[in-house]
Amino acid sequence: MKKNQPIFTASLFALFVLIFYLFDFLNYSRAGKIVLTGMATIGLLTILSQKYHSCKIVKMLLIFVSLVLFLNLSFHAGLRDIFGVSQDEMMIMKAIFGTDTQESYEFLLQYKPFLLKHLMIFIASFTIFYYIVLRGYRPNHSTVGRMILLPWILFFIFAHLEKSVRKGNPFIYFPNYWLEWKTELDELKKLNSLLTKNINNNGLSGIKYIGDGDSNTVVWVIGESSTRYNWSIYGYNRITTPLMDSIKDELHVFQDIKAAAPITVPAFEMMLTPATIEQPDLWKKYPSVIQIAKKAGYHTYWISNHTTDAHRGITHIFANQADENYMTNMGKARGEGSYDDSVLPAYKKALSDLHKKKFILVHLLGSHPAYNFRYPKEYAKFTAMFDDAVAKELLAKGRAKWAVAFRNFYDNSILYGDYIRYTLLKLLQESKNSKHTAWLYHPDHGEDVAHNTNFSGHNKNVKEQWDIPMVFWSHPKKNTDTQRVYTLDVIDSTILGLLKISTKYYNPKDDLFSK
Repeated sequence: MKKNQPIFTASLFALFVLIFYLFDFLNYSRAGKIVLTGMATIGLLTILSQKYHSCKIVKMLLIFVSLVLFLNLSFHAGLRDIFGVSQDEMMIMKAIFGTDTQESYEFLLQYKPFLLKHLMIFIASFTIFYYIVLRGYRPNHSTVGRMILLPWILFFIFAHLEKSVRKGNPFIYFPNYWLEWKTELDELKKLNSLLTKNINNNGLSGIKYIGDGDSNTVVWVIGESSTRYNWSIYGYNRITTPLMDSIKDELHVFQDIKAAAPITVPAFEMMLTPATIEQPDLWKKYPSVIQIAKKAGYHTYWISNHTTDAHRGITHIFANQADENYMTNMGKARGEGSYDDSVLPAYKKALSDLHKKKFILVHLLGSHPAYNFRYPKEYAKFTAMFDDAVAKELLAKGRAKWAVAFRNFYDNSILYGDYIRYTLLKLLQESKNSKHTAWLYHPDHGEDVAHNTNFSGHNKNVKEQWDIPMVFWSHPKKNTDTQRVYTLDVIDSTILGLLKISTKYYNPKDDLFSK
């Protein structure tokens, strides 16, 4: 390009955004914000490079900023293509900041085709822009460049006065969201420290155990990424839960349970605390069910096959609230680490401990991507299935064979998880604590595995991500309405009811077993 006019340069960037929009990689709102951010920033730097043509720093800054803006464009496109979501939701940032190298490794394995596609699109897009605008750049030191400097500065300022545009600027939102996430972690750590030092302060006052006897054991098993549409106990056309099917009459099988959130961190914040969908920040103000149980005289356990529970993030903080926590996955990555049966030794130990009142929380890997890492080879029952009823139905809907293969891997993980859940329940039933016990299982959220398109993974826009299984057993057996529509943001009241704890944080209307 012989003459780098700011309007041309900025408009060229907008053209790339338009192409992404036409390919449905961006929605109109996101595309508009990226256009405003990019045009204002690239145009301003182009003008400055004309005015200060002898300053190499301005040119290098133009190249760097353009690179980041194209990365940002690909980032949004990838989020929409893979998950159907936008970056400006705090839950996405929590998922990014709360992950570790193990989760990142498996994310790369699960979504490698999508990531490679968007990497190639990014390289191609930026290369074209670089050769047209940036390579061999010759600033146009002219009166025109100086005349439009002030209007473009005003355009840049006024564009960023709009909050959604400002928060969409990649130079602003990543630091901003990281600070918000870090602040939340620090606040909860301070709260935990305060509650530990001042166990009788107002936050934990008035809590007492009101059970008939002096012994009670409650086991709460939380899985990962399991949708009820892939459980045979809910009518799925593959036998994925044979063991649970065999004891169905002993269980309460809830028919209409909704996840609190489509990803783990916000789901845990609501499930373990008084926080709700309407008031999601209450987890920062009030104690968790673990802290309440401890105050009521329970010995508490956190048994997990998640590496994140041991290292960082909100679940790590919750885990450390328990009297004892066991992190059983010691591999470099979840795929290189342990299957969910690794929790069994710690679980057996917890059941055999002499404490009369025990609250045991077990956090399983369940069916978290990558699905083929979630089960040993002897549970690979559906791996070669391309001619059964489920596979034929998927293929008839136009699903690719590789998408059907993902469904097969996923169903294998459900089958193996059935063995784990059945074993956890049977160990409790056979323990010395079996006279006054309760056992509850549900995942944190569901998963979309070729249910709607070829895509497999977290997809907040479909019912499979929200509609989850939940099964319950107790001795003595309780009465409840298994048809009730129930969302897990209020499951803490059900847990407090099972623990037989009187506290201001308990709401009988939210307790599935309240009379």
